[in-house]
Amino acid sequence: MARIARVCVGVSVASLTLAAVAGPSLPVTKPPVQPLPSWTGPGLDPHAINGQWFVNPTGLVEPRSHEFYDNALGFGGGFLGTDAIYGKVTNVVTAAGGAAITGFEITATITNDGPSTTPWQPGRNSHQEFLITQEQYAGKLYQAKLTAEFALASLQFVPAAWVGPYRDRPEYIVALNNDQLAWYCYTPDNPVGLGPAGNYYVPTWDFGDIPVGGSSTRVLRFGVAGAITPNDPRYGAIMGSFQAPAGQGDVFLNRTTDLKIGDWLDELTRDSGVPYPTDWPLRGGNVSVFHNIPEPASLVLLAIGALLRRRAA
Repeated sequence: MARIARVCVGVSVASLTLAAVAGPSLPVTKPPVQPLPSWTGPGLDPHAINGQWFVNPTGLVEPRSHEFYDNALGFGGGFLGTDAIYGKVTNVVTAAGGAAITGFEITATITNDGPSTTPWQPGRNSHQEFLITQEQYAGKLYQAKLTAEFALASLQFVPAAWVGPYRDRPEYIVALNNDQLAWYCYTPDNPVGLGPAGNYYVPTWDFGDIPVGGSSTRVLRFGVAGAITPNDPRYGAIMGSFQAPAGQGDVFLNRTTDLKIGDWLDELTRDSGVPYPTDWPLRGGNVSVFHNIPEPASLVLLAIGALLRRRAA
């Protein structure tokens, strides 16, 4: 039986607005995410009231209450804009004697950029969940995680059938060094007949706590079941990123239009910097960054401390 991490059920503390920090960071709990009921979570939280759920190799399951985005500057983003979630291909493995890609590495950096002073567009996903809010969390991203929605965690761990909202996308990209798995799709055996049934399918990496203005970097390793050939659009994205100068070639995006894990399997592609990409299946994102926030009492202390600093200034 899966073990459950400590969860604060039904607590909504997302409206701390001492400053508009990050690019932005929004609650993915219910409320404010709608609809409720939704049947979009695992059996222990079928309506995903606590946010996005994860499981680690020991069987411990835990949620994250907020999602961090990389909106463009002037469209809700912080000072780094679309590079707040940045992924650059830093190694490529090709088939012997050919150009086909059989593996690659992405160096991923999450930067808690800020402040953000402009509004952003609302989000939606493949399960018809939606979020309309202009209130954001301000502060450290606690226990941050990144999900790669363009990849499998294992060739042996896939849906029984690739039917919507699942999206089949061979040749499969397979994560090789992920830490956890994230939930995707509908609650199994739900009473209203929504399907197909979900599971913890989406590869996830831990990035730790990220203070305001700080960043966290990890190298994500992927293999390919078969090979990605030059006629596959992902080939150009991977090689273009690999050959790009440092600081360019971003292949990760997560705009506010892409709520939670918007689609899986999604598409690995270059982030062009367009404020709100509309090409399906991107929905504005191919990765997601989730995190926790302090307990309510800690938020109150943070608020008092900020007010005192303002008065002393």
